[in-house]
Amino acid sequence: MKTSELQELLLRTMPQWHYWIDKPFKTLLDDSVSLGMYYCIQILKENGESLTMTELARMTHSPKQQITKTVDRLTECNFAERISDPNDRRIVRLKLTQEGRDYTERFLTEKAGYYQNLFDEMPPEERKEFYQALQTLHECFCKMHRKKISQEKTDKNQTKS
Repeated sequence: MKTSELQELLLRTMPQWHYWIDKPFKTLLDDSVSLGMYYCIQILKENGESLTMTELARMTHSPKQQITKTVDRLTECNFAERISDPNDRRIVRLKLTQEGRDYTERFLTEKAGYYQNLFDEMPPEERKEFYQALQTLHECFCKMHRKKISQEKTDKNQTKS
């Protein structure tokens, strides 16, 4: 497959993705929760106990200054808490609170009903295809992310040398 064909398909898909997935998602968020905050909550939830600010910045592809502002809002809303690293007190880690976990559960059950209705309207075979396509897309993005982080570490090590 030519890169140009892939690029064209992506660009043709974007308006539909925006209409059916992205735009409704943004309207479902609470007024006090930004898109960046939601992404951070999900990343913290997926990655277990805690992350350093640097790790969170890398995973969100955001500058550290922006992450600091987002983390400030997360802590103000009691969705996350800053904790000292037990091995190095200079390092600040971010941990999802129970309230943060509860928010994601409430969002899934109360707010994301739009998606349930969207998927319920699909015939079973179409829903299965959509699930498989999303799963493939998710796996591709995860691989791209791991590759990017690996490359950044390699670049950082080469700079130190």
